[in-house]
Amino acid sequence: MHLVSSERYQQLKASGNLPSPKGVALAIIKLLNRDNYTLNDLLQLVQSDPAIAGRLLEFANAAAFGNSSPIVSISKAVTVIGTFHVRDLVIGFSVINSHRKGSCSQFDYARFWSRSLATAISAQALAFHAQIAADESFTAGLLCSVGELALASIFPDHYGETIGASSFHERLALEQKTFGTDHRELGATMLMEWGLPESLVTAVYHCEMLDEPGFPSDSRSQALTLLLHIARTLAEICVATDTDRWIMVPDLLSEAASLGIGTEELSTLMDGIAESWRKWGKILEIRTHDIPPFASVLLSFPPSDVANTSPLSKHLMNVLSTN
Repeated sequence: MHLVSSERYQQLKASGNLPSPKGVALAIIKLLNRDNYTLNDLLQLVQSDPAIAGRLLEFANAAAFGNSSPIVSISKAVTVIGTFHVRDLVIGFSVINSHRKGSCSQFDYARFWSRSLATAISAQALAFHAQIAADESFTAGLLCSVGELALASIFPDHYGETIGASSFHERLALEQKTFGTDHRELGATMLMEWGLPESLVTAVYHCEMLDEPGFPSDSRSQALTLLLHIARTLAEICVATDTDRWIMVPDLLSEAASLGIGTEELSTLMDGIAESWRKWGKILEIRTHDIPPFASVLLSFPPSDVANTSPLSKHLMNVLSTN
């Protein structure tokens, strides 16, 4: 994992446009960096922001935590989530609220947060299969593309020029040439500064290039990186057009199989993700939309503008027949 050099990072921070936690989130980071903080100190901070308190209650009541009765108190919610995971979630909520819009005309801020939310929910849904904590996965998914937001915020007049690069590697090279860093390095550096666990930051850094890190196949780092990679694919399925969604299905089926998830289970999982995505979109005021049941996507004929692409059609049919 490569981080931005200290000198370059200070230059970027000096612009005043680098996304960062503010208000209650920043106060929570500072509190938890102290050795002598108390739980009451944390509760007072959380309760001072009704919006954040409400979102933590919603998160604590999520089905992934297996609660038999609703959680109605902030103290119980913090206990269920864990103090340091509260910090991570509050960071994510704070960055969303302060960067819903921006000056980069070619960067779709609404789509960015819609995809980031879908990635977070997908990562949480996949956590059981990867044996990773669900709350940790949610935060990693929500913030895994924050480096893109950072470049769009600091360099609004030029970042759009890198978005249309023909390949991922070309995009990284163009970012390095133009900005002296790229979205992976910058995102990881920001997450490290905010105090997120290094294992989580490492997974965020590598999730776009699975073959790069060389983790042991049965390691936790490999599991979290793979989880985030698949979560990003699931998120793209959520925000895609009908045509693009169908095109992405073969890769998704292959990736899901690497976590032992078959076609039928994936359909159920995807439908649950879509429902949670819409629910959380209302809570966080992030744009979402209805998507068809995943089973209908699998069973439908190729969209008319893809139907004549015979290699793609044959590939998908082959994948479906083996699942």
